[in-house]
Amino acid sequence: MKKRLSMMLLGLAVFASACSGGNDGGSASTNSPSNATNAPKEPVAEQVTLKLSTWQTDGKAKWTEVIAAFEAKHPNIKVELDLLNEKGDSIASMQKLDLMAASNDQLDIIELPYTNYSQRADIGLLEPLDGYIAKDGYKYEDEYLVDTKVNDKIYALPSSMQRWFVLLNKEMLDEAGLPVPTDWTWNEFMEYAQKLTKGEGTTKRYGAYLHNWPDYFQLQMMSKPSENTFLKADGTSNATDPVLKANLEMMKKMMYEDKSANMYEDIISQKLAYRNQYFNGLAAMLPMGDWMVAESGGTDAIPANFVTAFAPLPKLEGESKHYSPVQPTYMGVAAKSKNKEAAYTFVRWYTSEGLAVSGRVFSGWAKSDSSKLIDTIVAAAKDPSKIDVESLKYTMSTTVPGNAPVPAKYADEAKNTVIPEAELYILGKQDVDTTIANIDKNIAEVVKNNGN
Repeated sequence: MKKRLSMMLLGLAVFASACSGGNDGGSASTNSPSNATNAPKEPVAEQVTLKLSTWQTDGKAKWTEVIAAFEAKHPNIKVELDLLNEKGDSIASMQKLDLMAASNDQLDIIELPYTNYSQRADIGLLEPLDGYIAKDGYKYEDEYLVDTKVNDKIYALPSSMQRWFVLLNKEMLDEAGLPVPTDWTWNEFMEYAQKLTKGEGTTKRYGAYLHNWPDYFQLQMMSKPSENTFLKADGTSNATDPVLKANLEMMKKMMYEDKSANMYEDIISQKLAYRNQYFNGLAAMLPMGDWMVAESGGTDAIPANFVTAFAPLPKLEGESKHYSPVQPTYMGVAAKSKNKEAAYTFVRWYTSEGLAVSGRVFSGWAKSDSSKLIDTIVAAAKDPSKIDVESLKYTMSTTVPGNAPVPAKYADEAKNTVIPEAELYILGKQDVDTTIANIDKNIAEVVKNNGN
């Protein structure tokens, strides 16, 4: 089994290397608990040293403060940060992780990005946690907001939890006489974008900036309570959902008819960065994930010169609530770790009370105090006065998490097949019905090739 795991992980690394031009239970040991009757028996009393392998930099996740707080509470466990890539590149980090798993390198605690979890859980990189949870005596569903089961076993706990919303330049809203939206639809989002657009040429201010990530091609689908990605919950294509077609039509209309969003060819040819477009005042609205809360107070690279307000993702027509998908990062215990119980102790602590220590991200722990966490995140920002806390708290309390099953192991592969077809439509080289048909065909081929 160990030989199989090593070969599969090595294959993953080679595959990841070949694809790295893009953007940003198998081998469990004999004392591994997979159920309540096989509870962990490793002693944690003696001093142990764990490696925390992650792509998230200290500057982003504040590991120095987090680890210090954990070690103060658990003096017998020392944690060393193993930053997989100095620039925080998740693709390069996963390549390195796979090579480490296939070698004799120490692995104890592993943090994985949203779409990289199920594939590595499926091949035995991670230790099942069901027995540890049973020993702790809590019910998973009472403690965490998303399901992390793969093949009916829990291989990780959700660490940071990302939701999406819309950032708005408050000064530009005031200038246009527009209130901060509290209950709006995608049609009203388009109307806001038109009213907020101003000027011409290189200094033109667009009402909204829609980036070229695949997420933007499914932006309206994110407003659904379920089936809110390119793949359905059963892992098959969701491309024929009418909302996907409506979203592509919205993007093209905003970019080329209303001229209220940056033209797509400018985004790709000039390699526009969403932070620069928004913080330099070249776009009034930006749909984005909640990692931008802390950055709304400015950074060393890009200072904040205006107040940012927040609004929920617009509703679909006929929906009564504002939904957003929740996209967690995952933290688990390496199957090859020699100190699994100590590693689980850190994982459980970090994914519950520990996340609040960093004061940078929102939590997947059901018992976290979101209002207090917002205060912590805002207080730690470079300039807290540039963050409209009232609209932020309203947005986070009003947004309902959409159903988010663990992404299929081929989710990234499927998502990437959408890009060239969507681009052909937006750039006027292909009609929308052909685009949808081709996306559906391409995703179905990915699903088939992965044995689903």
